[in-house]
Amino acid sequence: MKTNIMISGTGGQGILAAADFLGEALFKNGFHVVCTRSYGAEARGGSAQSVVIASDAEIYDIQFEASDAMLVLSLPAYRKYIAVARKDSLVMVDSRVLGRLKPEEVRKDVNTVPVPAADLAEKLGNPIVANMIILAAYTKKTGIISLDQLRNAVKALMRPQFHDLNLKAIEAGAAAV
Repeated sequence: MKTNIMISGTGGQGILAAADFLGEALFKNGFHVVCTRSYGAEARGGSAQSVVIASDAEIYDIQFEASDAMLVLSLPAYRKYIAVARKDSLVMVDSRVLGRLKPEEVRKDVNTVPVPAADLAEKLGNPIVANMIILAAYTKKTGIISLDQLRNAVKALMRPQFHDLNLKAIEAGAAAV
């Protein structure tokens, strides 16, 4: 089994961090993992995307051609990256983004799942945790890792003062699907 997961949004939304948490959890779950990232020169406010390649066998080819799953947190990211989603792949999109797309922009050949990531993050008091909400929703929907493994990755990689908020975001994201 090999899977390509793209996480995309705008710089400052925690796109790179989300890939780090997912990669850590997958690695601790016994997968071979490669993470790549790309972001515009303007960093905050520019396009950002990370790709997590996970496999139960060693990974020799890190060439990314298409995603098996895509998590999208911004409208520009959807428009820029949706073409790389494989037919029938899982595309989890922030509900606000989905609501701003024209009907002809929404791909019909993928499994699009709305996630109220931005709304839930605002309810938690910090818009930056939308990344953890959509990541938890993906985790719950696919079962590729457990929510406990995602929680452990947060505890391992994040400063302690941010644990509580991000753990609440994981719970909110899991409940959203």
